Amino acid sequence: MIFLFIVIIVIGLYVWDYKVPALIFFFLFLTSGFNLIPEKITESVFFSKGMDYAIIILFTVVVIDAFCIKGYLKFDRLICLYLLFCAFLVACIFYNKFAIGVGWTEIIRTCRYHFLWVVYPVFRNLPKEQMERLLKYLFLVTVICSVLYLLQIFLNESILNTGAKSSVNLFGIKIPRYYNQPDMLHFFAFMAIYYNPLKGMAKYATTAILVIALLAAFHRSLIGSFIVAVILGYILQLPRLRRIKILTVISVFSVFFIVFAGYKFVHSRTYIDIQRVVSGNVVDAEIDMDELHASTFTFRIMHLLERNQYLLDNPVTMLTGAGLMTEDSKLTYSLFDFDIGLAEELSGQTQQLDTGDISHSVLLLRYGYLGTFLNLLLFIYLTVFFYKKRKNRYALSSFLFLVMSFGTSFFSPNLITPITFVLPLITYCVIKKTEEPVLE
Repeated sequence: MIFLFIVIIVIGLYVWDYKVPALIFFFLFLTSGFNLIPEKITESVFFSKGMDYAIIILFTVVVIDAFCIKGYLKFDRLICLYLLFCAFLVACIFYNKFAIGVGWTEIIRTCRYHFLWVVYPVFRNLPKEQMERLLKYLFLVTVICSVLYLLQIFLNESILNTGAKSSVNLFGIKIPRYYNQPDMLHFFAFMAIYYNPLKGMAKYATTAILVIALLAAFHRSLIGSFIVAVILGYILQLPRLRRIKILTVISVFSVFFIVFAGYKFVHSRTYIDIQRVVSGNVVDAEIDMDELHASTFTFRIMHLLERNQYLLDNPVTMLTGAGLMTEDSKLTYSLFDFDIGLAEELSGQTQQLDTGDISHSVLLLRYGYLGTFLNLLLFIYLTVFFYKKRKNRYALSSFLFLVMSFGTSFFSPNLITPITFVLPLITYCVIKKTEEPVLE
């Protein structure tokens, strides 16, 4: 009840024109209390996550604003793309309910985060100054959370919401490896580099904290994608002729690398196993699951291919997906029998739908080819927009963040995490309302 009381206060703050504080509370719920409030605390009879309270706040303020502000819901290109995705989503929901028999509660649980794109008109109708203040406050919150995240490594004790933990050997030293990075860290790491809201020593200190916190998870794919994005950011700021020369050299080396790596790959055991998975012969692949889990990239690709093969084998699911049921639903284990996936701790059964290893498996299986395309189209639109406006510091940092997000989407569930699109929507609206700052 206390959280519902806070929700009412937040809505009141927004109505009384304290919009920035209200939106900070919105992000607090969206990120499980800035990664400090466990989900068990926010659970109630009707709600399972802090995100549910964020959705209540969002839809309430949108309805209020729609009645009070003329032209609040006016169409633009982004809204049209989202309405197209929403039309698919509504059709998918009714198909799941009346054709597959999935319960309303399960449907809402699995697809509710897509409706957080509705935050766009909220940001669009805020003054530029308020959005920049909001970004600055969230930036500072993320810096504080990043300090706490780094303290975990030194103290060898969880401080943020508990997540997976392992260790890594670095120069012969065993270092704790925590997977519970702050939700907004990746976005603000790029903002710290390219458009830090602070000045002087504070600018350099906060940049160092955020970048070190990003690297301190020791995710090879994350580190690789981050380095590629930063290099790309450096290249994009060069004069055109120099940029062309560098990109040409990189392209030549990339061709040689791809040819060499491709030759080794097609002669590997992994390639043979993947071919068998594609043909549907998972059993015949004689896959050692322990070995497969150790080869994390191979595991993710085979996880995706096995789910994709299900769509190919069941054409009715290709457009709208196989279902919006939850992992613990009775329908799940009656419809699916996937061999590749993480084992549940209690039952030891292979997880059929949910995974924290790759975004695209979940998107394809739940929404099919059409739904996945329409969802990715929203991200692609934002990415192209930021690229075209890359002389703007906000645009450059947001573009590189999305580039890294696409790269890490094959190694994490980030594309189905609301924060991945909610934060870029703020910078999108800021850019729409301002002249492009000249790069120094």
